[in-house]
Amino acid sequence: MYMNYAEIGRRIAQKRRKLLLTQAEVEAKAELSPRYLSNIERGRSIPSIDVLMQIADVLHMTPDEVLLGADKGSQGELDGQLAAGLKRLNPQQREQALSFISWLKEQEKVN
Repeated sequence: MYMNYAEIGRRIAQKRRKLLLTQAEVEAKAELSPRYLSNIERGRSIPSIDVLMQIADVLHMTPDEVLLGADKGSQGELDGQLAAGLKRLNPQQREQALSFISWLKEQEKVN
């Protein structure tokens, strides 16, 4: 199967910009060397699957989004935003969020 690495890089860059992240921020979070992401985004470097999955994790993308451009839709986008928000919380805040989610589920049963 032919992989269009320029297109893969374009998708990564587009998602990174949408999340308002710099290349340096993504490189740090994905544990990549400086300027490596720039080369990937421009299609000049062919990253390993491991590297692509590290980048996908940082950008809250699925493998099929990165490799094939599959759109996970608005529900998937919402899931990614929720996951990103939860990761930024401290343990006590996560417990509170979990309690709130449980409360919301109970409200659904009441209504």
